[in-house]
Amino acid sequence: METMLPTPTPSGQYAQLVRRQRAELQDAYMQGVRRLRWGADRLAAERQRRLRELLVYAAENSPFWRERLAGHDLANFTEADLPSLPILTKTEMMTEFDRILTVPGLTRARVKEHIESLDGDRYIDDEYRAIVGSGYAGTEAYHVYGWDSFVTFVMQGSRWTGRRGEDPDAVLAQAFATSTRHESGIFHAFSTFESGGPASHCSGGTQPLDEIVDGLNNARPAVQALQAWPSLMRELALEAIAGRLTIKPTWVSVAGEVCTQAVRDAIRSAWGIETSEFWGCSEGTYAFPCGVGEGMHVADDLVILEPADADGNVVPFGQPAERLLLTNLFNLAQPLIRYDLADAVTMTDEPCPCGCAHRRITAVNGRINGSFEYENGAVVPRAAIEQTVLAAPGVANFFVHKTQDGVDLSVVTDGSCDPQLLRKELIDVLRRHGGPESDVSMQEVGSLDRLWSGKSKQFDTDAI
Repeated sequence: METMLPTPTPSGQYAQLVRRQRAELQDAYMQGVRRLRWGADRLAAERQRRLRELLVYAAENSPFWRERLAGHDLANFTEADLPSLPILTKTEMMTEFDRILTVPGLTRARVKEHIESLDGDRYIDDEYRAIVGSGYAGTEAYHVYGWDSFVTFVMQGSRWTGRRGEDPDAVLAQAFATSTRHESGIFHAFSTFESGGPASHCSGGTQPLDEIVDGLNNARPAVQALQAWPSLMRELALEAIAGRLTIKPTWVSVAGEVCTQAVRDAIRSAWGIETSEFWGCSEGTYAFPCGVGEGMHVADDLVILEPADADGNVVPFGQPAERLLLTNLFNLAQPLIRYDLADAVTMTDEPCPCGCAHRRITAVNGRINGSFEYENGAVVPRAAIEQTVLAAPGVANFFVHKTQDGVDLSVVTDGSCDPQLLRKELIDVLRRHGGPESDVSMQEVGSLDRLWSGKSKQFDTDAI
C-alpha cells in the first residue's frame, strides 16, 4: 500500500495559517480565563457535557472506540461511570493508532513521516499538529491535535500567566526542547510568531551547558524569568553560584521531571528565591500553581484526571496514587479516554485558599511506569526504584541500568547523600519483589545523558 506523505505548507501560507490560529487563541484565552473562576458544580457540569460529546463522537468516528464503547449508554454517561471502561495504555494507543484517530486519511505512517521531517513549525494538511511525547524512559508516543484542540492546548499553558507568581510582562528564557517535535518547541514557535508580547528566549536542553550559559548571559533584553527541566535548572543554578551565569531572575519555574529537594536548594542558594513548579504532558493538559494554596490546579474544565492504584482502581482524593488516568475532553482527532499517564501523584478536591475551584495536584511522587523482569521470574516495578532513589536525601538526579543480577545506579547528588544507606534500601526493594540482591551497585556522577527532548534519561530503555 502506498504511503501518503504529509503535504508541505508553503512559507507564505504557513504564515497566514498561524496568524489566523493565533487570532482564535485570543478568544479562547479570554474564555479559558473566565472558566478559572467557575465553581465546582459548574465545572462538573462542563466535564459531563464534554464527556458525553467526546464519547458519542469517538464511537461514531473511531473504529477502536466504536468497539470499546459498544453497549454503553453514551448519551447518559457520567464521570462516575468512567471506571467501567478499560484503561488505555501507551503501547495499546500506539499499536491501535490508526483505528483510534477520527481523521480519514491520517495515519501513524503519515504522522511519523511528518515528525521525522520537521525542520521547523509546520502543519499537516494545513490543519493538524503532531508532537512526540518521550517520558523518562525514552519510549515515544505520537499525539495529534486538530485546529481547535491545538488552540485549546496552547491556551491551557497561557491562561495562568500572572496568576502563578511571575510578572506577566517579564522577559522569559526557557531551556526545554527547541525542536518542534516536542510540545515546548512547537508552543514557543507558535506563541512567539509576530506576538508583539514580552521578549522570549529559547535554549535547547541538549545544548552544551556552557553554550546555554553564554546564551542566557548575552540575551537581550535581559532575562527576568527562567524555566527549564529541573535537572538542568540545578546545573544552571550551580553555574550561577560559581559566578559563570550572571543573570538575576526574579522567578524560576521547572517542569517535566520530578523536582527534588536538591534542585530547590540549589535554586534558593543561587538566586534567593523559591522555585515554582508546574506539571504537564504531551497528551494535552497542564497544571499550574496559583501562588496561594498548595500544589497545582488542573484544567478541570477540559480534562478528567483519575488518580489510581497500581491495579488501576481509582483512589480517593488526598491519597497517594501510583497511576494517573487522563480523559482528554477537547481533542476529538485522537480521543484519549482513561489513558495511563503512569505518573504517581496525589490530588485533592479540597477548596483552595485562592478561590479557584479547579482540583489540585499536591505532589508528584514519580513519573515512570513499567518494570524490570529477571530470570527468576521476579517483576520489580521501576516506580518502586524511582521513589526509593528520589526519597534519599541529597539526590538531585539519577539513571538506573538493569543488570542480570540487580541494578546499577548512577546518581547526581549535592554531596549529602549516604550511598551505603541508599544501596541497602534498593536491596530491600528488590527483595520485596522477589528480585536478585547480589548485584546492586552505585556511583556518584557529575551529570547524566539526556534524551533528544533535553530531559534526563533515567531508565535503561533496553530493559523496558
